[in-house]
Amino acid sequence: MARSSNKRFKITMLVLTALLICFAFAHSMMPASVSSLESSAFFDFIYGVMKTLGIKADLTEHIIRKAAHFTEFCAIGFMCTGCAYAFCKAKPSKYTVQVLFTGLATAVCDETIQLNVPGRAGLITDVLIDFSGVLTGFAVALAFFWIYRKIRKI
Repeated sequence: MARSSNKRFKITMLVLTALLICFAFAHSMMPASVSSLESSAFFDFIYGVMKTLGIKADLTEHIIRKAAHFTEFCAIGFMCTGCAYAFCKAKPSKYTVQVLFTGLATAVCDETIQLNVPGRAGLITDVLIDFSGVLTGFAVALAFFWIYRKIRKI
């Protein structure tokens, strides 16, 4: 049984994770006016889908923005855990500290970037939302890899 993945998979996971973090930082560098337009378009889309499905909800652009933060960082947590899996298939949880530190540091950097962008603000509450996304992504990934190993008998 291979205890780690091949070099190509490791590099792929690291590059994809870095690109996802760059994506998050790029969105944080958007001025408030651009970010708001993006959020409004997504809000209109989601609201339209919900209306078509007959779902009534008290949905606001603020909720959409916070859900986007959570989802983005959930993906970052998942990908960081994927990197841990690439280096240790048998027990990716041995990299828990590294994964969670990377996620927290990314959240702090993300909010710090926003301190220097017109109309944006770096908020502690957003760091908490981001980090809860990382924790969720980490937990989902560990469960996913555990199930995958059981199915594949790795």
